[in-house]
Amino acid sequence: MNAEAKPPPGEPGRARLITAQVLVVLASLTAVIALLAGFVRYQAFDPPTFKTTAGDLIADDTIRTQIATTLVDQLYANVDVQSVLQEDLPAGQQRLAGPLSGVLRELANRAAVRLLARPRIQSLWVDSAAATQKQLVRLLDNRGTVIKQEGGVVVLDLKPLVVQLGDQIAIVNNIAGRLPPNKLQITIIKADQLQTAQNITSWLKTIGNFFWLVPFLLMAAAIWLARGRRRKMLREAAIGAIVAGFLVLVLRAVAGSYLTNNLVASDSVRPAAENAWKILTQLLADGAWTLIFVAAIALVGVWLAGETQSGTSARRAIAGPLARAEIAFGSVALIILALVWWGPTPQARRWYLVVTATVILAIGVEALRRQSARESAAAAEG
Repeated sequence: MNAEAKPPPGEPGRARLITAQVLVVLASLTAVIALLAGFVRYQAFDPPTFKTTAGDLIADDTIRTQIATTLVDQLYANVDVQSVLQEDLPAGQQRLAGPLSGVLRELANRAAVRLLARPRIQSLWVDSAAATQKQLVRLLDNRGTVIKQEGGVVVLDLKPLVVQLGDQIAIVNNIAGRLPPNKLQITIIKADQLQTAQNITSWLKTIGNFFWLVPFLLMAAAIWLARGRRRKMLREAAIGAIVAGFLVLVLRAVAGSYLTNNLVASDSVRPAAENAWKILTQLLADGAWTLIFVAAIALVGVWLAGETQSGTSARRAIAGPLARAEIAFGSVALIILALVWWGPTPQARRWYLVVTATVILAIGVEALRRQSARESAAAAEG
């Protein structure tokens, strides 16, 4: 029986190479999960992120127009404007209450759009949404007293905005007193959903905080196993990360198309729903593009350290600056500081991601410095 051929010295065995490739595939798949989990963690449970998103939503013209329509609908659904007008009109003119109610509704729609364009009213909207989010997070973390106060129900209160609208166009007198209590509220979560929501929240926050380490560790393990072929494995890992990033972008587009085309019943609401989806999931897209950018940098590093003619020429061209540690690592520091200052995506300003990226980039630069030093020494001896 012939013995199994051993790999050349310095080359990984077949089992190690297959294991490394499997780890790269797993890393790419878990990168998708990490992006989704991180998105949910910040978009749903991080107050500053949520408040920024609420501001972006109300700043969008299409969404603002739809919110204005909703406010007017809520006003007319909770106040019988025609009856109030009949009471206020002289006896001989009460038949005009119906037409006047219709005219006032059209005026209310226009006034609501103008009202929501005001910075003060937009701040009111953002504060109301942020207060609801804070209440919800405290409830889901089981840290608040909301259960005792609201029976386990979290609501978004539209009453302040409707009152502002009613006062703006003076449809009826004392609009705040005429609105029924607890009617202008959108239920976010009910008491019977609480325990399940709390369990899901705990799970999501845990993986959102730490799961990003999983694909990173899997890729690191794959590169370590591929001794002798680590550059090739790094290239495969970078390509896998790019694929994962684009997969998330595709999932975002497909999910948005499905939601707006199948779950939004009215064609008039669909444009606002599409814009809202884009704004709400922009953080997810930012995470995907950040992953793609980082992976592209890794590919550049692989090319620069590779044996191609262009890579070798580029490496020789920067051999001088690479040999000086203060220039090489100073350049890394400047690049990182520039990215943090620019902040093209929110991820560029999260300290743990910045620290991780800095360490990885510094390791790559040091490896390139050592490779360049060896080549310079060999050239000098030759």
